Amino acid sequence: GPVRLPPLPAYRPVPVVRPSAAFAAADVSRALETTAEAAAVDADLARRKGIALHALLQHLARVPAADRRRVAGRALPVLLPEFPDEHPALLRKAISILDRPEFAPLFGPDSRAEVPFLAEASRDGAGIRLAGRIDRLVVGPDRVLVVDFKSDAAVPAGPETVPAAYRTQLGLYALVADQLFPGRRVAAAILWTSLESLLELPREVLADSVREFTVR
Repeated sequence: GPVRLPPLPAYRPVPVVRPSAAFAAADVSRALETTAEAAAVDADLARRKGIALHALLQHLARVPAADRRRVAGRALPVLLPEFPDEHPALLRKAISILDRPEFAPLFGPDSRAEVPFLAEASRDGAGIRLAGRIDRLVVGPDRVLVVDFKSDAAVPAGPETVPAAYRTQLGLYALVADQLFPGRRVAAAILWTSLESLLELPREVLADSVREFTVR
């Protein structure tokens, strides 16, 4: 007689969660910020400037210091063609950050830029995939530092006052790095480009923001 196979279970796609949007309230705040047309234009320019600065930092870090202004002068018309008046300030900001001795390890030979990842995880027991890109990763023999660039004009006074969305994002990056680099201590920090300051977030602060997540 005919072979009777059991019915296949219903296909349930595994949702993909991006750490930069994992904190649900972040989407609400962004929607509220852009309700007015003028606010939307300002927010878009700020976003574009942040992307352009991020790209400058990524690429200029590999360029000899003496050549950085020339290379940036050629890159900015491509990165931000509609806003030439913004180019000088972005150039100054990128050079200033790269010239700071305290930031040298972030852009040195042990660092990696734009590190993509896709990790199996769970959120409140439900299977998900975490997909994202770490701005900067500094890999040492005993310690790994995850760095995210933020261009906010107002910088929090300390780790506890960092927006919850950012703490969740960095907490998830740290969980992923724990899996990628077993046996090494993983730290996470935000480079605030407006004030050119680096704020390391204690793991216990991050842990509170990602309690519902487990990375496998």
